[in-house]
Amino acid sequence: MKNIPSKTAKERVQNMKKWLEDLSNLLLELPKMAMDLPVNLVNLSFDIFENPEKIVELTKLFLWLPNRTLNKFVKTYFIVYANMQSSSFEQQEDILSDLLDKCQDTMFGQRYGFRYIKTIEDFQNQVPISHYHDFEPRIHYMLKGEPNVTYPGKIDRFATSSGTTADSKYIPITKEWLKKSHFRPSTEVFGYYLKANPRTQFIKGKWLVIGGWFSKNPYTGEENIGFISAILQKETPWIGKILKEPGDDVSSIEPWEDKLDAIIKHTVDKDITFINGSPGWLLNVMYKVLEYTGKKTILEVRPHLELFYRGGLPITLYKSQFETLIPNQNMKYYQIYNASEWFFGIQCENDVDDMLLLTDHGTFYEWIPIEEYGKQNPKVLTLDQVEIGKEYVMLITNYSGLRRYVLGDIIVFTALEPRKIKVAGRTKYFIDMLGERVFLEHIEKAVFETCKKTDTIIAEYTVWPHVYTTESDHRWAHERIIEFVKKPESMESFTQILDQELLAANIFYEDERLTTKVLGSPIVHAAQAGTFYSRFKTKKNLSNQHKVPKLSNDRKILDEILAIMNWTA
Repeated sequence: MKNIPSKTAKERVQNMKKWLEDLSNLLLELPKMAMDLPVNLVNLSFDIFENPEKIVELTKLFLWLPNRTLNKFVKTYFIVYANMQSSSFEQQEDILSDLLDKCQDTMFGQRYGFRYIKTIEDFQNQVPISHYHDFEPRIHYMLKGEPNVTYPGKIDRFATSSGTTADSKYIPITKEWLKKSHFRPSTEVFGYYLKANPRTQFIKGKWLVIGGWFSKNPYTGEENIGFISAILQKETPWIGKILKEPGDDVSSIEPWEDKLDAIIKHTVDKDITFINGSPGWLLNVMYKVLEYTGKKTILEVRPHLELFYRGGLPITLYKSQFETLIPNQNMKYYQIYNASEWFFGIQCENDVDDMLLLTDHGTFYEWIPIEEYGKQNPKVLTLDQVEIGKEYVMLITNYSGLRRYVLGDIIVFTALEPRKIKVAGRTKYFIDMLGERVFLEHIEKAVFETCKKTDTIIAEYTVWPHVYTTESDHRWAHERIIEFVKKPESMESFTQILDQELLAANIFYEDERLTTKVLGSPIVHAAQAGTFYSRFKTKKNLSNQHKVPKLSNDRKILDEILAIMNWTA
């Protein structure tokens, strides 16, 4: 395979020097740490030699260190680990080469001649691009217990993905997936945060992470299908279980409303310093906490809370609510790009809206320019061919058994050295009835600016197409349902400003609204508080894993919400 390094030799030497410096500092601290331990390490070493299973006692000893020493050790370890990471196209070539070699004798590898693939071009010519529905038959073979389908051996766990889609997907999870995709990046997540915030104290407290639950395999009856949060919770190393709240007994409770009550009661007196989850659901948890405690702000309940990591939806529209509930100017809001399929990106600096793309973590990436997506034979690029500012649909080939798989996200590169990205939207969730090409990024920007200008706060919203039915007007329009926390003084004015902001954000929308005039004025419905929550409850999919699609060409969900509001479409 072609060898195209993306870093100069000088940069590599500088990175190595920094890594060695951090490692040296950590090693110099070890003798002092050993002196602080309340046991004899020599005697323990002999015990481990005679009984190897006692090696776990060695790692647990670190919890006996004085707080200041333990704090310093943990911080240094995370930072050293983060500094070891690099980004190059060579890593991508190595990943693909290893996967082709490892999987050549699987059913998929034999079907597409992995043994004979020598270059990236060979791989792209021989292996077809696939969506979930293309891959689904193979996944069902795995669910039935069939080994060596797309990855060596039998797959014994599956992540169910049902965030914004109507039908559940089952994603195979391998041991390599856990190691490369989540345990390793999780360490780096905190390493980058500690580098950017060296005075942080978040590791001294507890971490609120809301997990999911498992369900039975429809073929084998095993409880080996679960939300990705449930799988990670079950496989979390012991140190993670010590720091995380709530415990497995609470996280596995069903239904969601009972679990939410249990989480609040179990964690209300814990010193929570870090929270993780989707913005909308965490806000729901916070309001419930305030209702339970009678406090006015979360800071009164969690005085040392300092870090929120989110995945999935943007935080733009929720930020003002978080800042009201957590009036702490030092509160940090970070994002990660993880999914059931893999862990792709990490925010590595304060106050930025892009993420470092993980190029050495078991995923080989390919990129379809957005204008090529949907064609029978689209142009496909590798990581060394992408450009800043252009939109791409991402394909992944990884250690979970997915091959040239269309993830469905639209990615924009913001930097190439190192490679940084933003998620601009979803291929399934956009509105393009007449050529207006409206994606999530455009909607979020327009709604955010409108809220600022009208002094309003939004809890949730969704946007769908509409056809005017009057005799004089048969044009299309965009129809919205918005659930307000703080309503505008005038809905008419709010709607006009929202239209103007979207015109400014998207030239294609402007063309169809003002030039061709095939798009009419937008329609906005103000929903009562709790409307979107009621929709989840009606559909029996209440959980922190489910999200409302923000926009689509299909009216199905909008009509469901309108029915809840006792309106007719």
